[in-house]
Amino acid sequence: MARQLVVVSGPDKPGLTMPDEKKLAAVMASVSSKKLEPYVDTTTNAALLDSAPAPGTVARTATKDAFGITEWELSNGAKVVLKPTTFKEDEILFRAFSPGGSSLASDQDFIPASTAAQVVASGGVGRFSRVDLPKILSGKVASASPFISELSEGLTGSASRKDLETMFQLIYLRFTQPRTDETVFQVMKDATKSQLTNQRATPEFGFNETLQTTLNKNHPRRRPMTVETVDQMDLQKSMAFYKDRFADASDFTFVFVGSFDAPTLKPLVEKYIATLPSTHRKETWKDVEVETVKGVVSKRVEKGIEPKSRATIVYSGPFQYNQDERIAINAMGDVLENRLREKLREDLGGTYSVSVGPSYSKLPRPEYTLSIGFGANPDRIEELVKTVYSEVELLKSAGPTAQQVADVKETLLREYEQNQKQNGYLLSQIANRYEISEDLTSLFALQDYYNKLTPAIVQEAAKKYLNNANRVEVTLFPEKK
Repeated sequence: MARQLVVVSGPDKPGLTMPDEKKLAAVMASVSSKKLEPYVDTTTNAALLDSAPAPGTVARTATKDAFGITEWELSNGAKVVLKPTTFKEDEILFRAFSPGGSSLASDQDFIPASTAAQVVASGGVGRFSRVDLPKILSGKVASASPFISELSEGLTGSASRKDLETMFQLIYLRFTQPRTDETVFQVMKDATKSQLTNQRATPEFGFNETLQTTLNKNHPRRRPMTVETVDQMDLQKSMAFYKDRFADASDFTFVFVGSFDAPTLKPLVEKYIATLPSTHRKETWKDVEVETVKGVVSKRVEKGIEPKSRATIVYSGPFQYNQDERIAINAMGDVLENRLREKLREDLGGTYSVSVGPSYSKLPRPEYTLSIGFGANPDRIEELVKTVYSEVELLKSAGPTAQQVADVKETLLREYEQNQKQNGYLLSQIANRYEISEDLTSLFALQDYYNKLTPAIVQEAAKKYLNNANRVEVTLFPEKK
């Protein structure tokens, strides 16, 4: 017997009639008689590049034998720095950088400029979309990802030895054939809005927003991203800014660290880096004049209903950017963190953890911040903040004990010994020194700097960098009922 006819209707649509058994059987029969071809993925066997560019040359070679480093100047003006290592059998890392970054964008175009690397990279590269690119790279260990920071732009990536050429091809494509995808861009914007909406409802967001806007005097380039600023993202403007930043390779420096030798890398460098477009324009970054707030500022944030609070204290000021001062402020931060942990957690039982984090930069001007942060019950925050200030003044007036400095020195030396065998650490340290034009001795003689640490050096750093004249204090409390 035939099945009952089903009619689906509504007030604003006509009735829809479902087919009976005979019609369904006819459809099934027609499908079974068709020849179905298996799906063929045409991208998996495709080449990243249709044809390799004609190679350039290494125009000049220099060596820094004391550090095991070779420098090449290429025919297009780009600079290459090589540091072969034997720490890891099959790992090659690189970082490339050039001065400029989002600082060269206007305030009106800051959002498209600062998100350009993320937006463009999400579109894939060359002929391959974000979906197709992983298929091409399946089974390979090779990557090259763009970045655009405030003062520079560049690439970071890695490869195994057998996939070195793939990594170099990706480098070439990131410069010459960036790709955008309108659909992916819209998905990214929607996802970012959704994430920010959820974050904005949390007490931590309000706390961090207040801290950052207070510390940086509400500068438009230091405000956290919001749902409203996501609407300022612009795919075409991002692509235009990206292309401009990667249009001239002559002022780029490429640093390679890992398990390679120079003869292996040379033909790849000549084929894929020496051939990158170069206009030899003269440019650098721009100071966008982000100033850290001066004086003593306190802010109280009331958000959320959970009975938990946070406090962050940030000291700031000018910084003499050299290795002695960097080690002094780091050692002082470690000593202070250990003392505060013992006092706030062990003696007073007021918090599970406390952190002390120094940060410093040379560009666009030498300056530092040192932040102290911890969480606690709302009814104990004020007591613990007062204790922090008391401990700070005690460190400045009496200095640390010899044992406290010895403990920190031992930790620093142990970490340095471990870091010296990590390609990632060497890459970041070497690249940073080339970027700020600092002698490499400051890296490879760190052990000597650490051994010179004394209680007097730490005490002097405390007096200099825990300056009560420039201090921001932000506390988080639950909303009042």
